[in-house]
Amino acid sequence: MLTQIHNRFQYSHMPFLMRDAEGRKLLFYCVYDSCWRLHYTVEDGEPVRLETGFPPGTTECSPTAWIDESGYHISFIAGTVDTTYRLYRMDGSDLQNLSQPVSIRVAKTGFVYKDRLVVGEFQDVVHVHDTDGDRKIEIPGAFLYRISYRSDEAEKLLISGDWIGETGDVFCIEYDLQTDNQRFLECGGVPAYKCSILGDEILFAQRTGKHFEDRRIKRGKSLDGVKCRTARRIEGSLTKQAFQRTKSCGCRLNSHEKKESEPSVRPSCLECVEKHLGAAAVILSEIHNCYEYRLRFVGHLHEAEEESQDFLPLHEMIRDARKAYQRENIVPDWESLAREVEHAR
Repeated sequence: MLTQIHNRFQYSHMPFLMRDAEGRKLLFYCVYDSCWRLHYTVEDGEPVRLETGFPPGTTECSPTAWIDESGYHISFIAGTVDTTYRLYRMDGSDLQNLSQPVSIRVAKTGFVYKDRLVVGEFQDVVHVHDTDGDRKIEIPGAFLYRISYRSDEAEKLLISGDWIGETGDVFCIEYDLQTDNQRFLECGGVPAYKCSILGDEILFAQRTGKHFEDRRIKRGKSLDGVKCRTARRIEGSLTKQAFQRTKSCGCRLNSHEKKESEPSVRPSCLECVEKHLGAAAVILSEIHNCYEYRLRFVGHLHEAEEESQDFLPLHEMIRDARKAYQRENIVPDWESLAREVEHAR
């Protein structure tokens, strides 16, 4: 199955492995051919384009699917550098007779499975909506790049991403919606990034090039699960307290601890400056891999700028870097910024 994919395409990722209506292995995935496009393969057959009807230049990724008595149901993410990325769904009696894509909602990650809608924010939070109610799964300090599920155990989410400020330190967490059990997934000591699991078979996206998403789908020889308590389940909406500042890093402060004379501006915090600069550096690598994250990149630079107002040289350096990027696409001098942070400290 993978040999045919690798023979035809240099890069492939986001596998979703399942059984088709006849019990054969069916693999959905995306391959890079000027942009990411959806394909599928049955058993050891040749790659077949999954026809979406989108024009050339549209990025298509993160496929998932299920089968019932009416046929196939497929969801995926699609968009371009000039349009908003959305979660789409197609349905049909077979893979050659699917409906036109129907937009479900704005999303960069997520899927539809029967009555379940799962959508991830770019940072930290996964939203789950189904007949059991609305839930949030929070993974603090994480960028989320793919949210999928096991086709053989649909209650188990597969959440892939990396850690803010730790470029290239990817992970995949298997999270059980029923039990709250969770574990980091690895294959031979390597994180099972953007993986798919069917029984005892696991496929994941292994990095093969210099860019972050220069990857190929690889079959893992073994699956290792390390129990963790990284993800935190939240029922209902966040309270107002979640938006208050705290004294520990300068971002939040309880209302009874504020001085009446305190101006209503953000207190400076070097830890938060580093956090936002690190996040911007990670997002910039994604921009270079054709992901449309420009606004988020600029936003993190602005957050770092706001957090550094008490350290004027650093504040001005970050502000100049943000403006240079917005006006002329000049990449910030990360080493100089890091030195100035240390100087301010």
